[in-house]
Amino acid sequence: MDLPENQTPEHIAAAREHGLRLRQSAPIRKGPAPLELPILKYLRSKRVILASASPRRKALLAQIGLTSLEIRPSTVPEDLDKAAYGPDEYVSATAQRKCLDVYEVALNEDPANPDREEPAVVISADTVIVTRSGQVLEKPKGEQDHIRMLKHLRDTRVHRVLTAVCILAPKADATHPGYELAKYTAETKVYFAQAEDGLPDDVIESYVRTREGVDKAGGYAVQGIGGAILVEKIEGSVDNVIGLPVRKTLQLCEKVVFKQGEEGEQSGEEEEE
Repeated sequence: MDLPENQTPEHIAAAREHGLRLRQSAPIRKGPAPLELPILKYLRSKRVILASASPRRKALLAQIGLTSLEIRPSTVPEDLDKAAYGPDEYVSATAQRKCLDVYEVALNEDPANPDREEPAVVISADTVIVTRSGQVLEKPKGEQDHIRMLKHLRDTRVHRVLTAVCILAPKADATHPGYELAKYTAETKVYFAQAEDGLPDDVIESYVRTREGVDKAGGYAVQGIGGAILVEKIEGSVDNVIGLPVRKTLQLCEKVVFKQGEEGEQSGEEEEE
């Protein structure tokens, strides 16, 4: 309802009459400006597929402005024989299988349509927990398995989180095999609290009942209740534990898009094809 000019609204007049201070409306704050990098500008303008159903990976990429990703999880079975691979090789091979599977499906889904847009970049990742004894842990298979898993991580105190990232882009010159692919495996050490430091069995059992960690490798979420209750400290990248080392992912995207065919320095964790 419009008030006559110069008439004070009743609620303001009443507040003044009773000596109450009026709270002024604060101006709306603008969010941070978008991160402007050549690779992000490229990715925002192209068809980019995230070969994962993980909402954590999607959210991590959205934080840097990649909000229009095509989400297409791989359907290839994660059935590599862990006994035939070391943990690093296992997680790297699994990420690559996912990446190639999604790229091939997207490339061949509608061959009769000449106007279909070819994927410009495919991003895949796989995360596993490696215990102190070298055992690879993935998602818990049930409540009792979940409890046993977390008790083991507590009792052995420290474990490694490995996330392998695989990035693929079509080759500009179409030379064999037709795509550029780069991989990297990031490692973070996670230390669990001990029973005497506030993590007895009943706390672990209570955490399991929250079901926060049922769909996560190792059975806990470092960005949630698990990070506050279970974890004592972290050495290395936090976003790697969440599911995707973002900075390294962007570096690999730059490599396969802008530096095709270049022979760069390789660490023991990085592989190229």
